[in-house]
Amino acid sequence: MKVDPDNRLVADTLEAEWNEKLRLHTDVVEDYERRAPEEAAALDAETQQRVRDLAEQFPRIWSDARIDVRERKRILRLLVADVTLVKAEMITANVRLSGGATRTLTLERPLPIAQIRKFKPELVAEVDRLLDRHCDREIAHIFNDGGLRTWEGKPFNTKKIAFIRAAYNLPSRRQRLRDCGLLTTQEVAEHFAIAETTVHQWGRQGLISKACSDNLNRGLWDIPHDLEIIKGRPGRNAVPARRASITVPSTEQDSL
Repeated sequence: MKVDPDNRLVADTLEAEWNEKLRLHTDVVEDYERRAPEEAAALDAETQQRVRDLAEQFPRIWSDARIDVRERKRILRLLVADVTLVKAEMITANVRLSGGATRTLTLERPLPIAQIRKFKPELVAEVDRLLDRHCDREIAHIFNDGGLRTWEGKPFNTKKIAFIRAAYNLPSRRQRLRDCGLLTTQEVAEHFAIAETTVHQWGRQGLISKACSDNLNRGLWDIPHDLEIIKGRPGRNAVPARRASITVPSTEQDSL
């Protein structure tokens, strides 16, 4: 190595230090290679069995609900050195463990998030069918009681059912009742020329029937066209309202 004569002393010192470091590195490597087999052989039978037991118990430890995500990440960092992913029609994961062993895993490619979030046609059809008799809140309870879950694995709620209705243009429970001719409280009051409070009173008495139309237990009234109700009379000698009895006129054929 060509060195300026004025810097020869410095160069000699650096070269000596470099050679010393190389010698130390070589000694350490040789010592490790010599002692590693000896230390491995020094493990007694009990220690070896404990290591095997730990490896066998790993799936149970990993699946333990008390192990949070942070601990699982720490376990992975201890066990896995690196992972190489190759994406094609299938995903190939080349895993190199900390001990030097390698594993190759083949996995299906996950669906796009938009497709994962998309509700299955049979689920949408079931919502459409249930809306004929139930409101959003009741449908959510029916799904949850049946063990159904959203794409996130969460229980259904009122907002989720309403989202399905809006996304797939499904008529609401109220709209379906209106299409069947059911009336609002105001319309019933105008039909019988009574107060709206009287409409609710008749409902409690069972004179008219109410169908729940939304999540707040509000509803519409099913009033047959031929229904006639005799209004009650308040006061000391109060007379409750009642349905008028319908008398079918007899015919000459009936008399025979």
